[in-house]
Amino acid sequence: MVGRVAALSLHRGLVVETELDPRTQPFLDHHRIDGTAVLPGVMGLEAMAEAARVAFPELRVAALEDVSFHAPFKFYRDEPRTVTVRVRYDADGADVLARCALEGSRTLVGRDAPEVTVHFTGTVRLTADALAHRPEREVPAPSGGIVGAGAIYKTYFHGPAYQVLAEAWRHQGQVAGRFARPLPANHEPAERATQVAPRLVELAFQTAGLAEIAASARMGLPFGFRRLELAGAADGEVESIALARPAGDGVFDVEVADARGRLVLALEGYRTAALPGVVAGDAFAPLKA
Repeated sequence: MVGRVAALSLHRGLVVETELDPRTQPFLDHHRIDGTAVLPGVMGLEAMAEAARVAFPELRVAALEDVSFHAPFKFYRDEPRTVTVRVRYDADGADVLARCALEGSRTLVGRDAPEVTVHFTGTVRLTADALAHRPEREVPAPSGGIVGAGAIYKTYFHGPAYQVLAEAWRHQGQVAGRFARPLPANHEPAERATQVAPRLVELAFQTAGLAEIAASARMGLPFGFRRLELAGAADGEVESIALARPAGDGVFDVEVADARGRLVLALEGYRTAALPGVVAGDAFAPLKA
């Protein structure tokens, strides 16, 4: 998600520009709304995390904080577009805070100047601290009424590379979701490592979405979150279970743990922008309280 460094200065901060093409990147081709490729929010997080480390490659990404998804980044007519990430750095004790804005520009018919839109904003926390010890916890097994991937992706719009839920069920007042493996490649070149394990974050998003559907029969698109702690994202796409619980007023907290019960990531204060209409039918009835 880092193409070229367009600027790096005290005045302008860091500016990274990356051209993306829906015809070559699975995370775009398999993430479409009404046929139009849309940059997944989780790949926007990856773009900000990768850009943040350009000036501090020796530091690791510990968390993303105060993230907002302002507007979808669309790839019209499957044409390539350039994603621009602007970064300004601050210090917080020994940590570095990279305040990021992900932008896109388009020249509309009848206008000479391009229209610039800020699509995502957030802060990437960089640290030199090693990962903390991750205590092991019980891994809930599927039980009771189980909602399979077939039912989930009749409602969700995601293509094969982003059908990250194998199944979901209710567990002690929470909604549990199991990560689907193996999945088609997320990106090209496929061997390139990621900073935030985007599809495990997507597992958290989609499991929270199921919890919202179960609670209100409403489906929403990601709107933002307070904090995403990356406790073990460097492990990559490991076998994982997500547990989503309501935190009041349409907000959800989600923890994703690996097969041994070790925390991989923790999502706090996740919220969505509700789509019109309701999710009809009883396919998600097993997830209701």
